[in-house]
Amino acid sequence: MSGYPNEPRSQGGWPEQPPPYSPRPSEPADGRYSARPRPRRRRRGRGWIALLVTLIVLAVIFVVGDQVARSYAQNMLASKIQSDGFPVKPTVSIKGWPFLTQVAARDVRTIDISASDVQEGKLDISSINATASGVHLNSSFNGATIDSITGTGLITFSSVASAAGAQGVTISADPSAGPDIAKVSAGPLNTTAKVVQTGASRITVQVQSVEGIPASVIGGLPDYTIDVPNLPVGLQITGVSVTSQGVEIQISAHNTTLSQ
Repeated sequence: MSGYPNEPRSQGGWPEQPPPYSPRPSEPADGRYSARPRPRRRRRGRGWIALLVTLIVLAVIFVVGDQVARSYAQNMLASKIQSDGFPVKPTVSIKGWPFLTQVAARDVRTIDISASDVQEGKLDISSINATASGVHLNSSFNGATIDSITGTGLITFSSVASAAGAQGVTISADPSAGPDIAKVSAGPLNTTAKVVQTGASRITVQVQSVEGIPASVIGGLPDYTIDVPNLPVGLQITGVSVTSQGVEIQISAHNTTLSQ
């Protein structure tokens, strides 16, 4: 007698067996499981690539913008120097990178100023080069104070002779005769000249002797005065020397200002 009174029985008294295993609709009929397709994972690398591209684009925009701002400031400063009375528009180069961060801090490290073929009357100054250090912009960004600016200017010997009206005369350095001494030659005749600073913007060429040299040849050299043009940002002559290239002037200014 079975312990399960309600259990169906087959013929012969045995309980009916459960139906044979039938595969699920999603399974193959042979009973083998097939791997379900897994969802594709998003590639994390794509996010990093997009971020990198964005950073590169921003960097390029910043660099281009920095260069544009620097060029604009250099041109404005050069125009300002010329409008203040300097004979030519100089070349201005603002150093340090990035420029925009210097502007934001109102502290520009270094500015180079240069000019060539500066005409002052009959005199041609071959070159002027100066470097300004510690340029502090004011709150309105229309002016600045400069801690110091130093530089040099070169007046060639040929320019000195031409401006003095000397014809057939050559001037050259003469280190053996002493500092700041130049040799003046007119054919076989030679004499010496001393170059001295005689004012804040004046240099004088003092010829020691003109014996035997015709006045028509030597022109105004016996006591020729060189007036240096109005220099920018308060620069003044602080010294003069004779070099192999010509008469070199030293210029400088301290705690000077630049404003519109």
